[in-house]
Amino acid sequence: MFATGQGRKTDATDAHSIALVGTRMAGLRPVVNDEQLALMRILVDRRRCLGEDHTRMVSQLQQLLLELIPGGAKKSLSAAQAKALLATIRPRDAVGKARRRVAAELIGDFERVYRRPREADKELTELVASTGTTLMNLHGIGPSGAARLLAEVGDITRFPNRPNSPPGTAPPPSTRPAASRSAIGPPAAGTGRSTA
Repeated sequence: MFATGQGRKTDATDAHSIALVGTRMAGLRPVVNDEQLALMRILVDRRRCLGEDHTRMVSQLQQLLLELIPGGAKKSLSAAQAKALLATIRPRDAVGKARRRVAAELIGDFERVYRRPREADKELTELVASTGTTLMNLHGIGPSGAARLLAEVGDITRFPNRPNSPPGTAPPPSTRPAASRSAIGPPAAGTGRSTA
């Protein structure tokens, strides 16, 4: 970092330092542009944004309905249910009318956004399947999670062995040495094991 003589940390300095290391280190893998992973990253980021938009709209709609209806509406509310509920509300004052109008607009936006995550999931499922990975076979990993993992980790063959793996990728418990499988906490009373 300080080889440039500036003594300040900037993006340009970081890039220069990385370039210096790259020219002087042997055995580094060449950087390749993996178009499939770039596409996956774009789509998975978009899917995340769609989920955030959905959550934000539902929260806004719930807030407006709480102000329009005593006690508000139920938590899990579909667009059709919200529309039917809104049809029963006839506010008389300007503030109430504005709330109802904004709620109706939110319901329209909600209907449009509601379809998009399903379409995005379908596209991500096809893209993840084309990689040949079995990540989606794991319980709790859907198309968005699998695509996020693939986009962030990239080509796993760049880690030739366990010591070069990313931090936090510990071996499974059955392959750890016996010493690391010891009980956590103090021994049970009467076991005869020393705590010292």
